[in-house]
Amino acid sequence: MMRWAAAALVLAVPALAVADDTSTGDKLRILYSSRFTFTDDGLPLVTVEIMGHQREVRLSAPGGVVIRPDGAGGSAVEVAGAERWVVRAAATAPAVIQEWTVVERTGPDDAAGITAALERWKVRGFEPRAFEIGTVFGVAGEVLDTRDALVAIDPVPAPGGAARARAIATRFGVATTVHRELVRRPSGTVVAESGKTLVRNPSVLWFQASDRSKPITVEDVPTGGGGSQLTTGLETRRYWGSVYVTLDQDGSLVAVNAVPEDKLLAGLVPAEIFPDAPDAALDAQAIAARTELLQKLGRRNQTDPFLLCSTQQCQVYAGAGKEHPRTTKAVERTRGLVLLRDGGGLVDARYSAACGGHGENNDAIWGGDPDPSLRGRPDGEGGMSPIDDKNIDAFLAQNPKKLWCGRTRLSEGRFRWTARLTAEDLSARVAAQYPKLGRVIALEPVSRGVSGRIQKLRIRGRGGTVVAEGDLYIRRLLGGLKSTLFKITVEGPAFAPTAFVLSGAGFGHGVGMCQVGAIGMAEAGRTHAYILSHYYPGTHLHRLY
Repeated sequence: MMRWAAAALVLAVPALAVADDTSTGDKLRILYSSRFTFTDDGLPLVTVEIMGHQREVRLSAPGGVVIRPDGAGGSAVEVAGAERWVVRAAATAPAVIQEWTVVERTGPDDAAGITAALERWKVRGFEPRAFEIGTVFGVAGEVLDTRDALVAIDPVPAPGGAARARAIATRFGVATTVHRELVRRPSGTVVAESGKTLVRNPSVLWFQASDRSKPITVEDVPTGGGGSQLTTGLETRRYWGSVYVTLDQDGSLVAVNAVPEDKLLAGLVPAEIFPDAPDAALDAQAIAARTELLQKLGRRNQTDPFLLCSTQQCQVYAGAGKEHPRTTKAVERTRGLVLLRDGGGLVDARYSAACGGHGENNDAIWGGDPDPSLRGRPDGEGGMSPIDDKNIDAFLAQNPKKLWCGRTRLSEGRFRWTARLTAEDLSARVAAQYPKLGRVIALEPVSRGVSGRIQKLRIRGRGGTVVAEGDLYIRRLLGGLKSTLFKITVEGPAFAPTAFVLSGAGFGHGVGMCQVGAIGMAEAGRTHAYILSHYYPGTHLHRLY
């Protein structure tokens, strides 16, 4: 390690020899890939977004900060007395990203299926390509493969892929999604400054507290969800492990935490479930979170220099200091435990706050193929199923004590809820998306999933009619509803209603584990294995490490 006294000093760090998997001549190529490494203790080292699209990043640590241009194992620079650093980017150029419409998907080893799919779309006049997502890794003799092969067509510059995918879906009558391809990575120099000292390096700089037992601090981290959600403020946060600052897609800066899986889960699990829940529910949550984390690697954020985002789209993570002793013990008790499908492979272990008495099928919420481990079912013995317009009144009137997510005190405000939307407020909200619709005069469910969650909602206005589709889209369109499992009552005359009262159930999409339901089961004496088998049928527990 090089140590320097604080002075007027500029360090231009050249490309250094490869030291480990994160230390290559082209550092961004590794950071933008789906590769990950393991700690000396045998735990996955996961890279998680802290914040992106920043003009500068401010970091600090009591006792000083070690800067490593090439990551763990590479040469280090430490400036005595320099506890606080400001990081900026210079001479940057943005990434080039194009978006493909995915029209078919299959297993990565299905060469015949991939070839046939490519030929089908060639005949239709396209130049299709096959992409592979996910990753494959081995732990203690167990090989886990989360890969899928995607057949995609008709690339367009980002962000035009969503509109193109909708058009192709309508034209050919197929389900489509968007695959983002990183055509060219961003470029530039990352510059760290502390007083009169500058450290420059192409593409990336890594930071770690001089005392490795202590976290490193990042200032002004946006709170409130990030991503497409609104930021509600800024917060100073601490992070275990290392923090690297690199170039985001637009040439700005992104800060990323490279953190061992146990530290990540210790900060994540208390943000996902009540820490005062019974041990069995906490253990079930820790296992589900670990499984979801590993299953997502290489399948999301494929054009980002990290494996996971830190928002609700991935898993909510706010760094060190957010741990709770009870959830940390749950992470420790379940070390290495994951859920595998009985036929092999990691479960896509989704979960939501409260199902409201009935879980939902994955394909009803996100489209795609039905997942046998993510089937909606009644959340209790003797519950009705499926839920539709004919029986939704009886469903909403069920005795909560007969349903797992209704019997616990922690279900208040989640099991059942009511929202009243005046015609004026609703019309104003809808007008932002459908300006020609005019005053809203009717809300009519067109289709519901097995749980009763609305998949398509017809909205009638004085200027016309539209059909809103998608769980999250409908919830946001109507003002941030807790779920789409609701019935509609009209106040005022039918031809000119004054308000719409929504009587609803549940909080979230309802797919996979119902977290409040898991608490209800645990309070009734059920084990974490029983809870997980209920919410993820056709699965079993397996210890990876």
